[in-house]
Amino acid sequence: MERIEIYSSKKKSFLLLIGSLLFVVGGIYMFMNAENFTDYKLSNPLLIRSIGIASVLFFGLGIYVSIKRLLANQLMLIINRNGVNVNPEKSLTEYIKWKNINGFSEFKTQNQKFVIIDVNNSDYWIKKEESTIRKKLIKFNANNYGSPFILSANSMQMSHIELTKTLNENLNKYKQETEPLNSIEARDYA
Repeated sequence: MERIEIYSSKKKSFLLLIGSLLFVVGGIYMFMNAENFTDYKLSNPLLIRSIGIASVLFFGLGIYVSIKRLLANQLMLIINRNGVNVNPEKSLTEYIKWKNINGFSEFKTQNQKFVIIDVNNSDYWIKKEESTIRKKLIKFNANNYGSPFILSANSMQMSHIELTKTLNENLNKYKQETEPLNSIEARDYA
């Protein structure tokens, strides 16, 4: 069985680390020197300190994630005959089956492109999710983009174009293989 595994990109993780470090240093500088920023539009030192703390916390998380990805290649996506596994860290056997995928579409926000996995059973995935935060995220995605699954190639070893091409090729290949079986099964149970 052909299996495609897509891992995190070390180059992109390194760039994330550098960017996060710069923002953490900037946040610390803002916190320590809040009074020096009073000449700008934000004249309240408390607000400037709050922004500095938020920057350190948020981009500190970016440092953690990037170091984790640099030390160990993180498996981001699995594509095979069973379907697409968008969360292999959680479960290696939980796939979005090809029969439940209608297709893939794209959307762009600012300079970032995303791939939407158009599924015919969004409610199943929302109900199945156990993590409260992740459940809210996939519910937001389903309400705003029509699908709980949105992929970005920014942290993957392949480009957005390669990801879209790979997903569409495998959808065409495996959906045709599974559809005749499904129609036979449906006929047998009718």
